[in-house]
Amino acid sequence: MDAAANGLIKDFAENYMEALFYFCLKKTSNSADAEDLTQDIALNILTALRKGTVAENFPAWVWQIARNRYAVWAKLKHNRSLSVTGFDVGDYEIENKNGNVLDEMIYSEELSLLRRELAFIKQDYRQILVAYYIEDKSVREIAQNHSLSESVVKQRLHRARKILKEGMDMAREFGRLSYKPENISFASSGPQPSGLPWSVVQRSIPKNILFYASNNPCTLEELSMELGIALPYIEEEVGILHQATLLEKRGDKYITNFFIVDKSCRLEAYNTLRESAKERSKLIQEFMEDMLPDIRALGIAGNHLDDNHIYWWLVPHIIDYIIRNTKQDPSMYQPPKRANGETWGFVGYEAVELPESIFMGHNGTGRETDTECTFFWSYKYFDYKMRDQCGEMSYDGVMLLGECLRNHRLITSFTDSEKRIWQDINGKHAHANESGEIIPDILVMTDEQPEEIHRFLKEHKNYPALMENATATYKKLNAIFQNYSHEVLHNSLGYYISAEMYTMRMMAVHDLVDNGFLQLPDDPKKSTLGMYLVL
Repeated sequence: MDAAANGLIKDFAENYMEALFYFCLKKTSNSADAEDLTQDIALNILTALRKGTVAENFPAWVWQIARNRYAVWAKLKHNRSLSVTGFDVGDYEIENKNGNVLDEMIYSEELSLLRRELAFIKQDYRQILVAYYIEDKSVREIAQNHSLSESVVKQRLHRARKILKEGMDMAREFGRLSYKPENISFASSGPQPSGLPWSVVQRSIPKNILFYASNNPCTLEELSMELGIALPYIEEEVGILHQATLLEKRGDKYITNFFIVDKSCRLEAYNTLRESAKERSKLIQEFMEDMLPDIRALGIAGNHLDDNHIYWWLVPHIIDYIIRNTKQDPSMYQPPKRANGETWGFVGYEAVELPESIFMGHNGTGRETDTECTFFWSYKYFDYKMRDQCGEMSYDGVMLLGECLRNHRLITSFTDSEKRIWQDINGKHAHANESGEIIPDILVMTDEQPEEIHRFLKEHKNYPALMENATATYKKLNAIFQNYSHEVLHNSLGYYISAEMYTMRMMAVHDLVDNGFLQLPDDPKKSTLGMYLVL
């Protein structure tokens, strides 16, 4: 094998095995079947790599093989009613050409554990296992390459097998999910006056129950066995989650009625969004460069605010507008209506290490009546130490600044209570000039001004290409989410897909910072980039 093939094999062994196991567990709903299916997928991939297969998009190639092998597995399982373990491992053994003294290990149960569980052991053991079992290197070669004695290499091989077997046995007895509840995070949208869903997902046990029941209808007994928790406690916890409308009951089984995006799904979604991101960023930049004079003429930024202030708000705002107008699914932007009458959406995310920080918040506070609107909004960039910047305005601060700008009040007119509120605004979101006039240091606009910007965008030559980019991305994400979701969610997938598409905001920011178009603030703690007031 050449160096490129060896590199891909190492990449696969170190970075994909754990994700493949979770993928298979969700598909099979059975740990033993998932282990066998993971091994089958891995052996197919490794065999292809050893034969010189070169994939232009390695992650996409890996997951395509995974889906294909699952389809074969599902068909075989359906046709073979007596099958309980999936494929015959012997049919897919990698040939051992070395013929050395450890040949008997090649066909043992421990080797199966090694190949399935490479991702779960320490790096010093993993390197030796990969070299010996996958790269067909001899003990002597490994010893030379790693500056170890041959006896140490043999000892580590033996020790690794023992560790892995003990780990697998422990996982079967006590369950897999009760050890890492911190790996699940959540996000929500919509009004939640009852305190749901957050009030019921603050502890480890409910997080684990929800993760195990995601895409996996299971009984109380199955949950009890998998999590290693006594049945009476499971019954109580499941009852709370069911009443909170986070679990749906189907017969004697429970399944989540919101999407938990697992590692494999997140990786596929990220790759899909990122592969089309640079084109989006380029089209958005060209639009802003062409139309900046017209946008400035609308009066949303004071003369003392540079173009950078407009760009940092406009980039995510354009992304938001594009997502809203893909119109691929009526459930987009429509959080599910809950049994208690509330309407809110909830999404779970399994932790995964991505090449970039992709989240961006959009927080607001204020008041809207029949006669007037005063709202403060802030895009929160989860990178460049800009998440909080100078801080968001309080409700009282928003009301005071809005009233001052609307009625052209001078600072000399402030009451004592207004002076106290002004202390938290002054020098951050606004300041007073020598005449006592209030000068906002954030963008200020009415509802009509963004509508004018939307008109500029729709009339620009890049708009069709932007919409084509977003629509194609939505369709690819829909195919991915269909693959990773269950039927309970299929009528509301548009909501979850649109939530995932919001990561396009931060991808665009990264692209435009990298090419020098967006300028980072000198001091993020004093910055108001992305903040704006709507009057």
